[in-house]
Amino acid sequence: MSEYAPGNETVPLDWASESDEAQMLRVQAGDTRALELLIQRWSPRLAGLFYRLTGDPHAGEDLLQETFLRVWSARASFQREARFSPWLHAIARNLAADRLRSRERKPLHRALSTAGPAGATTTLLGKIPDSATTPFAAASRLELLARLDEALRGVPEPYREAVVLCDLQRLSYEDAAQVLGVPAKTVSSRLARGREHLRTALAACRSGPLP
Repeated sequence: MSEYAPGNETVPLDWASESDEAQMLRVQAGDTRALELLIQRWSPRLAGLFYRLTGDPHAGEDLLQETFLRVWSARASFQREARFSPWLHAIARNLAADRLRSRERKPLHRALSTAGPAGATTTLLGKIPDSATTPFAAASRLELLARLDEALRGVPEPYREAVVLCDLQRLSYEDAAQVLGVPAKTVSSRLARGREHLRTALAACRSGPLP
């Protein structure tokens, strides 16, 4: 099986409106341009996934590269009738789990110490514009987001995975079940418990009304 080295290949404009599954079939045929398009589409979401699952803000780049290298090397295993999202998330989730097993978990880098440029904040859903009108409001919102991240890190792993996949990655119960290798009812149960852990953790550290 040939190797693939990512490299900013030119993607036909008319491919942009086509599905991930259509691109994956091109990948199966050996077209690296289709893989480049999938990398462009999925890298931002997967970067958030890796951070939420590992707690390591520096893991994303390595894991993203490894994910798409595995997509390329495992392309023959993709079933033509399958959906691409759960197949990709299963690869990514397994890599994140491998990373956690290979090292001691590092302390959480709070959003306050890893904030991006002024005017933007890091949230559970990624970077969004900060529309706060005063420095106090901006600081309060950033602290809230840091609390959310910290609370998520305290959720036991099986429940955290369900929250990340369903609430943050927006996978259906069925797709999350495929990623985790459990029944959809189990995903629903884990998600409910994960949300309850988050509510409890946030209630414990809340010092006043949310901004």
